[in-house]
Amino acid sequence: MSEHYLGPLSTSDEITSELRRRKSKDQHKTVSAANKKLIAEKVEIEKKDGWRIVRKNAKSTRMAKPKPVDEQLEDEVWSILAQMGFKEMSKGRNFTIAVEDGLDPRQIDVFAKDDETVIIVECTQRETPGKKNMANLIEKIRAIREPAFKSIRKFYGQQAKLKVKHIIATRNVAWSEADLNKCKEAQITVITDGEIDYYASLVQHLKQAARYQFLAHIFGGQKIDGLTRRVLATRGKMGGDPFYTFLIPPDELLKIAYVGHKASRDTENLETYQRLLQPNRLKKIAKFINDGGKFPTNIVINLKTGKKSGLKFEEIEKFDNETLGKLHLPPNYASAWVIDGQHRLYGYAYARNMEGFNQDTSMIPVLAYENLPADKEMNLFIDINSKQVKVSPGLLVELYADLHWKSTDAEKAFQALLSRIASRLNADKISPLNDRMVVTGKKKTQYRCLTQTSIRDGLGERGAKLLGTLSKGSVVPGPFSTGQADAYDENLKKGLTVLSDCLRMFADQLPSHWELGDGPGGYLCTNNGLRALFHIMKDVADHVRHKDGIELYGLDADATFNAVEPYLQVLVDFFKNASDQDIQVFRRIGSSLTAVRQQAWGMEAQIQKKHPTFNPAGLEEYLESRDEAGTEEARTKVLRIQRRLFDYVIETLKNHFGTHDRAWWVKGVPSKIRIDCSARWEAKDQEGEPESQLFLQNYVDICAHNWDLVKDVISLDEKDKMAKTKNTKWIRDLNDIRNKVAHPEQGVLDADQVAFVKDIYDKVEKHFPAESSQTQPAV
Repeated sequence: MSEHYLGPLSTSDEITSELRRRKSKDQHKTVSAANKKLIAEKVEIEKKDGWRIVRKNAKSTRMAKPKPVDEQLEDEVWSILAQMGFKEMSKGRNFTIAVEDGLDPRQIDVFAKDDETVIIVECTQRETPGKKNMANLIEKIRAIREPAFKSIRKFYGQQAKLKVKHIIATRNVAWSEADLNKCKEAQITVITDGEIDYYASLVQHLKQAARYQFLAHIFGGQKIDGLTRRVLATRGKMGGDPFYTFLIPPDELLKIAYVGHKASRDTENLETYQRLLQPNRLKKIAKFINDGGKFPTNIVINLKTGKKSGLKFEEIEKFDNETLGKLHLPPNYASAWVIDGQHRLYGYAYARNMEGFNQDTSMIPVLAYENLPADKEMNLFIDINSKQVKVSPGLLVELYADLHWKSTDAEKAFQALLSRIASRLNADKISPLNDRMVVTGKKKTQYRCLTQTSIRDGLGERGAKLLGTLSKGSVVPGPFSTGQADAYDENLKKGLTVLSDCLRMFADQLPSHWELGDGPGGYLCTNNGLRALFHIMKDVADHVRHKDGIELYGLDADATFNAVEPYLQVLVDFFKNASDQDIQVFRRIGSSLTAVRQQAWGMEAQIQKKHPTFNPAGLEEYLESRDEAGTEEARTKVLRIQRRLFDYVIETLKNHFGTHDRAWWVKGVPSKIRIDCSARWEAKDQEGEPESQLFLQNYVDICAHNWDLVKDVISLDEKDKMAKTKNTKWIRDLNDIRNKVAHPEQGVLDADQVAFVKDIYDKVEKHFPAESSQTQPAV
């Protein structure tokens, strides 16, 4: 067949050689000349063009500089596919495919082929994270799609029955929902930062077996003619569940096997691989295989057909409760979940990458269940592995949790969705929360101060319910969902996109504040700040629904964001001009559910100033409860009460214990309080007297220490004068309010707090004797 249809191609050793060059992030060149002086002069010229010295030789100098941006991603993707074991790859940067007679062939970034599939990849990236219009690239692929497929079929022949897939790989690109939909309609797969990183790591862990997980991603649910296979098997039943036993070459089983969920391509799933498939053990098994070792025990799998009809089995002969026949394996990637024997099976993938590998022609024994329900599958998985003392039952349950994704149990599936969104917000490089969460192996810092649990709860039942809420065993749609509870991938995609777009407003327009995390002056990018923002997003969505009659779950991600953006912009503008005191008002409220809701109402008050009709539930009551004028009055009264308390208690102690050698201080004040006051007094260069350093909260213990002396006055109106704790509670409560009015950044008192201060003030004026001391208490 003529080679003008496509090329040039690399195979075998050529791929290995090109891989070494492509894996490097640098481009290299050798500078040589007739003598060292000329070499040095040439080197200096190259340095001005960005080249650096790598190695000096006797008659030349090796130099390098970073590859151009447009080459970096292309080489990265090419290298991943090459390491996955594709047998033919595009060679160099001038690979083309003929598209139509009379037209020039079209250049293709990356081309990869194995026995069943052909992968065509177009690569594009931004230097910094952000949005990019992908329409032109999508239309380019649409235009060449069919002509390119024809050229591939002519080159390889119709009998190959190859599945062909176009992919767009991007870095630092925030895809719009519209462009993603265009790709979906055109059957173009999109691979972004997180997935590229995932497959780069996975290929290091699974070696060439990672190819089948990759192909399961891009050909999900599709029948692959090249995977069609029949095996001679026996069928029986165990505990009422059908099972099959058969022999199969390890390479054939690897094509359809998986250990993590086939729909999962994130860090959680990668961790599942890493904990379940230990590299050291895989290497030992690979060496055992290459040394001629064989495994006599079954690999246990669960074959999932996705059809009610189940597996096709052609009966040959029956023997009592067993039947001999030909079993048709599912012709789909990732259709066999490995319950037991993971290391034995994936050891063959490792063996291929080790010196001394010989093409293994032996067969491995398999026990296969058919569409085993999730609960039975999990119990079998835990039972087999824990009894073999390979992994603890607790860890096995954690590993198995990945299968809750798309679970038939609505509650588990919904929690998996929320957890996955929280995780992806941290893992995705284009996310405003990238690497801001404290996860395993990452230490907490002011910058990395968030937790996945807090973010998940903030989105879910205990929070804003942006993705929905559980009711009677089903999920009621939330504004950032698609409205379809079982559309897990779509809900994940929309939820991530809208949340990222909303949070990116704050990250991009308030970069200094966003970077602070929970450091001094920071608030928005903290657990409490984000939970409050989630509440605001939900309230804004409800307002849009009431005002405009629009259910946001019926819109795509871009339209949903556009609907809430104007309201969030008000908050961005507020924080641009907010003082440190304004910000601390929110931060110091607290972290309880009620406190976070109050933080949200405080910010929503700013939105209401711009949009008067915005009045979410609870905001009006919150605003009415705030008493700014009363707070100023209360501040004066609290200081007056503290001074009266100081005067009364000190005079009472002096009158009882005497002032000689400060006996009242030694005998009347508990030692710990004296020590603390003395330390503060020394720190202030002995300014005034030590008792001037008494805090309001100290009087609770001083009064309790001298209760018989002070009970009649300190008890105020209480009839039971002996209840120390009860009758000093007003001092403790007053201290909390005192801390707030003494530090305006902590916020405004509510009406009840103002009323409490007035009541205590009136009682103190009534029950306490007149002032007699001139020493001022610490404030």
